[in-house]
Amino acid sequence: MNQLTLLNEISANNFALSFQPYFLGKLSQSIEPVVILVTPEYEGLFRNGGIGTYYATLSQKLAAQGAYIILILSQTQKEFHGESTLPHIRHIFSASEAQQVLELQSVHLAILSQFKQWDWVESESYKILFFIQAIAAHFTQSPIYVEFPDLCGLGYRTIQAKRSGLLGKNCTTAVTMHSGQEWLNEAHEKYIIEGGNWFRNVYNYEQYSFENADLAFFLSSFMAAKVKSYGWKTSHAVHLPYCFPIVPPVDKNRPMLGKVSLNLKREQIPIVFFGRLEERKGLLTFIDAIQQLGKKISQQIHIIFLGKNVPLHSIKLQPQDSQQYIQQELGGKFDYTILSDLFSQEAITLVHELAPAIVCLTSPQENFPNSSLEMGQLPVSLVVSNTGGFRETLNWIDRSNGVRWFNPGNPQSLACEIANAITAYPETPILPLNAFLEQVNQWLFNQRIEYMNPAFFPTSPTRNPSSNEDLSTSLLLGMTAAPEQVFLQDYAQHEYSGKGEIIDLGCWLGSATISVAKGLEKNLKVTVKDKRIHAYDLFIWEPSYMDNCVKGTSIEGRYKQGDSFLDEFVRRISSWSHSISVYPGDVVKIGWNQRPIEYLFVDAMKSWELTKSIFLNFYPHLIPITSLIHYNDFAHFYTAWIHLLIYKLKPYFKHHCNLYQAAVFQYVNPLPIDTLLLDQDTPFTIFSYEDIERAFEYSLEIVIEELRPNIAAAKVMAFIHWGDLKQAKRELIQAREKFGNILEIPEVAKLLSTIGGEVDK
Repeated sequence: MNQLTLLNEISANNFALSFQPYFLGKLSQSIEPVVILVTPEYEGLFRNGGIGTYYATLSQKLAAQGAYIILILSQTQKEFHGESTLPHIRHIFSASEAQQVLELQSVHLAILSQFKQWDWVESESYKILFFIQAIAAHFTQSPIYVEFPDLCGLGYRTIQAKRSGLLGKNCTTAVTMHSGQEWLNEAHEKYIIEGGNWFRNVYNYEQYSFENADLAFFLSSFMAAKVKSYGWKTSHAVHLPYCFPIVPPVDKNRPMLGKVSLNLKREQIPIVFFGRLEERKGLLTFIDAIQQLGKKISQQIHIIFLGKNVPLHSIKLQPQDSQQYIQQELGGKFDYTILSDLFSQEAITLVHELAPAIVCLTSPQENFPNSSLEMGQLPVSLVVSNTGGFRETLNWIDRSNGVRWFNPGNPQSLACEIANAITAYPETPILPLNAFLEQVNQWLFNQRIEYMNPAFFPTSPTRNPSSNEDLSTSLLLGMTAAPEQVFLQDYAQHEYSGKGEIIDLGCWLGSATISVAKGLEKNLKVTVKDKRIHAYDLFIWEPSYMDNCVKGTSIEGRYKQGDSFLDEFVRRISSWSHSISVYPGDVVKIGWNQRPIEYLFVDAMKSWELTKSIFLNFYPHLIPITSLIHYNDFAHFYTAWIHLLIYKLKPYFKHHCNLYQAAVFQYVNPLPIDTLLLDQDTPFTIFSYEDIERAFEYSLEIVIEELRPNIAAAKVMAFIHWGDLKQAKRELIQAREKFGNILEIPEVAKLLSTIGGEVDK
């Protein structure tokens, strides 16, 4: 009798499953939302990160919402018997305990008896199903949510059972894409000959589970594109990065540096390799790069390997493990320490205490790595592989300062960037604020519970994911930061009154447009929503800055200089097209239809001509007291005229809020358009030196402290635009003295040097 026949027989003949009486008495009798998380890793129980950190964070947040959390651990022989020492986890079981904990019938035992040792994936998959059946049989009145990682397809039998009706309608299955075997083998450059059938079966289990679960989530556009190239169907899946742990301040009473032995000399610079010590994490590339640094640099640095020691996969390196390989390559030439037995939080704390260190994240491929989310919150310099997953995670937390990118898998490029980081050492990068990180985290969590069974959280809004919806456009792929997207969606849902229209000037791929559209869709105050959003753009591809923004996404390399990307924008907004009017072309020529404007999002003031046109065509239609204007380029050094315009308009607009690099203002007093004389050929025919001084003083007052160097750089740029290079040089010297050579100050210095000669450093 094959396994599928047995599974159907279980369903047809209702061979009931339950816990043994001793364990049954431990389960709650109340009706609560039940969440079953199935995972091979869990931070705090095992020394790992990645998947384990994800499930630890998710379980904490769900428990805080009142969910009854049950953890089922796979790939471990450790026994838990339902006991948990974690306050947010009610019960922990390992799949290997099934026969000790459950009342298995003969048909269940018959299934398990046929598996050999190498059939552990099938065996575990069935044991997990049996646990879930027993839980469902106990919590018959509760909504049940079961989530699996894609790894090894351990949800295969459960998802098959759900589709056959075995688990009931109160059970929702979900799969989140973390690191399937086919991708892992590709990333390791490990192409299987022996055991090929086993791997092919596992690949099929993973694909089936992802394609047939009730809910499917992918964490990064990079990974979605990767599995799509393997033949997976992804149109039903939702792009939803996971909530991430916020790194706490260093506890000076419990220092990690006192617990480990580093032998780090006072004058040495710590270079940290952060991640599992294996090929997939770029270990070989990193060691090759270190060897290229030269003898002089080798005496300046101490290398710290923070990751698990594992056997290496490359045939030419076997049977070595990573520790043996490091000793072979670096022993006697470089000072180094290997710390392979730390919990994730211990490793993060250690790096935090080492700051200012240089941390290297070197994987040639990454999905949605916790390592960059964690290291991106620390005051360290980052040298990072320029691959999609890293870019997406660092973009999420708005960490761009003190980051150097190298070509993936290229040791020469990595060595060059490490050397640059050493030259600049010590750096004090600007870090994302905790309040911002908490806001993004909460938004991500709210998105997740929207897609879970609505009975879990009756007060949360629900919407079925559309097959055309590409959430990567609204979450990551765009030139708006995460806090802007959060703000725009919240504004359109809760604050927008419908008195005027919503304008998006410079919509690019629609991250702002879609954020607003998603909020408008849920707005209960506005009944007429058709074509309330107006999106303007040339829709012409400019590789100089657009190419870099789409690396690692599904549209990388699709467009060249001068190509129209209107088709991609239209595809991305298709789920909300009823509420959006699209205006391809030059905004100067198109103008506006004279209707009142309630929200004006501006990412198009790239020249004085555009600034004048936008002011003259759109500002007259703003609604006093009601309208908001959103300057996306507020903290960008090049568009200096924005600060002059804002200062000139100060009597009519009140600063409303900062959204990291953007700033929003409220229209408070009627605007005498004709008296502002903004129809001049250049901004500097109507603004004096005194205006520039006062304008930038005002901008420095209202911007967050971390971005003041950018405002200082914009002031330098104002005098470059004016043509007064001597004053620009003086302003640059003052900016460096006050803020250091950080953020956009080096950019404007480079431009000034190109135009008007060297500037003293």
